[in-house]
Amino acid sequence: MADVSFTAASILKGANAVTETGLAGETITAGLAVYKKASDSRYWIASTVTSAATAAAAGYALNGAAAGQPLEVQTDGDMTCDNITLAVAGSVYVLSAAGETAPHGDLAADDWITIMGVALSTTSLRLAVASTSVQATA
Repeated sequence: MADVSFTAASILKGANAVTETGLAGETITAGLAVYKKASDSRYWIASTVTSAATAAAAGYALNGAAAGQPLEVQTDGDMTCDNITLAVAGSVYVLSAAGETAPHGDLAADDWITIMGVALSTTSLRLAVASTSVQATA
C-alpha cells in the first residue's frame, strides 16, 4: 500500500483533538507530519529516512505556513480524513518519508520507526504519536 497523503481539504480535527502552535521552520503544507527541532524550537517536515531526530514527529500540520509563520499541529486525538481511504479499523500507521504517512508494513530497512496512529475506520485516524528511536531491520 502506498503513502497516505493527508491534505488541507481532507483533514478535520476531532472534538477530542489536542493541538499546539508554534512557528514553521520551512514551508509546510497542511497534512504533513512535522517535528520540532531542538535547536530552534520550530516545526520542520518529519522524515523516517534521515535521522532519529527528524523521525521524532510531534503530529500533523493543520494549516500551511511559510518559514517563520504560525503553525497549528495536532498532536493527539481523532482526525477525520475525508476523501482518503485508510485500511480497516485497527491498522497501524507510521511516519514515512517527507512528512507522509504509511501502513506499518511499508517500513523499509533502516527507516526510523515513529507510530503516528491507528485507523478507527476507513476515514478516521486516532493519533498516538510515538517516536521509538529504533530503526527497522527488514
